Amino acid sequence: MTRHLFRLIWNRKRHNFLLTLEILCSFLVLFAVVLVSIHYVNNWRQPVGYDIDRVWSISAGLLDRAEDPEVNRSRSREAFRQLLAELEALPNVEVAAGATTAPYVTSTWTSGDRLADGRHIQHGVNWVTDDFRHTIELELVAGRWFSAEDDGVSWTPVVINQRLARMIFGNRDPIGRIIPYSRASAEERARPDYEPDLHRIIGVVEDFRQFGELATPGNFLFHRVRLDVADPQKEWLPNRLIVRVTPGTTAAFEETLLNRLRLVARDWSFQVEPLVDLRKEQLQQYLAPLIAVGIVAAFLLLMVALGLTGVVWQSVTQRTQEIGLRRAGGATIVNIQHQVLGELVIMTSLAVLAGVLLVAQIPALPLPPDVWLFSNGVFLTAIVLSAAAIYLLTVACGWYPSRLATTIQPAEALHYE
Repeated sequence: MTRHLFRLIWNRKRHNFLLTLEILCSFLVLFAVVLVSIHYVNNWRQPVGYDIDRVWSISAGLLDRAEDPEVNRSRSREAFRQLLAELEALPNVEVAAGATTAPYVTSTWTSGDRLADGRHIQHGVNWVTDDFRHTIELELVAGRWFSAEDDGVSWTPVVINQRLARMIFGNRDPIGRIIPYSRASAEERARPDYEPDLHRIIGVVEDFRQFGELATPGNFLFHRVRLDVADPQKEWLPNRLIVRVTPGTTAAFEETLLNRLRLVARDWSFQVEPLVDLRKEQLQQYLAPLIAVGIVAAFLLLMVALGLTGVVWQSVTQRTQEIGLRRAGGATIVNIQHQVLGELVIMTSLAVLAGVLLVAQIPALPLPPDVWLFSNGVFLTAIVLSAAAIYLLTVACGWYPSRLATTIQPAEALHYE
């Protein structure tokens, strides 16, 4: 029977080729939408590592940066100390901290390093003050956060997330270990004045996904910023103030907060942004392209559905002789219906097979990690769901025309003889 169906499809190859091509295009567009959707759902189910309830981000910076950079740096350090002290004195502020970036803020810092064993790791970086953890309630799973204990140590204290800890040390306890960077060349290490920059892990947080719930989980590392000392070789000064306000604080407090900050630093500019608002904007940036492509895919599938229904309907009408003769030869109603649906299933299978072969080449391409973000499980699930949806669509479109084919009586075929 299958060979007979292939022969019937081949006899109408020009018409069926265009139909198969249309199904193939629908599969590819649907696969892209399903792949990204499953990826987002998978990301949403994983922890972001922090809480933004009642947290405001305040971008701060000098209005005039024309003077010497070292003078700017010294002024900024002192200004930030005064600004943090002023914020902590406000009755509506529970805790305040400084950072170079914050959750849902578009600016980001990344670093790529090579380990001693030759592996290359890439991770996000944030330079923060000691109270940063409490402002966004970072979940600490091992060790401790930055504190006065780290004053005067000969190494650089860092806090990393669990993903980075597993990547570097596997199942071993990372607390107290030195990250085995291989930054210096052999000639630099041989110099008598060479001092290695040792990054010792003092704590591990659950995660810090800066761009929120839909962002792909990645590696992250926190550096400590001290505003009471000057070390331009190792420190970045924060350009953002993060505050957690008390429950019940309204947007009206924003004006009071800005006025107090401007009194402390008159030559600075400030912009207050509640993190809940930044979260909405970030979600829109992620979902807008998906929604746009989803609408295109929906219209394409609708066109395919209407086209399939019309084409199969017309085909059944034009094949009255063939179907009537089969009925006269003893074919049952079920046999006729299976024939019509079987042709559709075979054409759909050819289109889906070609589509799977095409998309299967994507993971084999030499794409960088920041471009190819999908896991194998998400990729395979998207293929299965897309193929199932296409099969369901084609069978549903061919069901009613196939029912019409079963109403053709054997005597009707004799009208053409």
